[in-house]
Amino acid sequence: MFDYYMKSQAEQFNFIRIPKILITEELFESLSIQAKLLYGMLIDRMGTSYKNQWIDEENRVYIIYSIKDIQQDMRVSKHRAIDSLAELERIGLVEKKPRGNGMPTHLYVKNFVSASA
Repeated sequence: MFDYYMKSQAEQFNFIRIPKILITEELFESLSIQAKLLYGMLIDRMGTSYKNQWIDEENRVYIIYSIKDIQQDMRVSKHRAIDSLAELERIGLVEKKPRGNGMPTHLYVKNFVSASA
């Protein structure tokens, strides 16, 4: 069976946090579990974006997360990765800003709290 975590092991993992409101509020019931998981992953990546100073001229943090990277991280097909991101876009939790010329798209993760207030 599985062993207990010991004191020295307690902080050895990184976790993806999914806001409880995405699970409990009617506003978000149309989102699939995979879309909710992706939202948690996007929030997690914002910390890295902030450290990298990926901040636009309006002081908004953006992330760069390709469909290929989403596929790999979530272990899903390209179709599922695209669909999960599209679900978040439709409900307004994510906004994509294509930049053209082969440059990566900026993803803006929107604040879930402001939508439910």
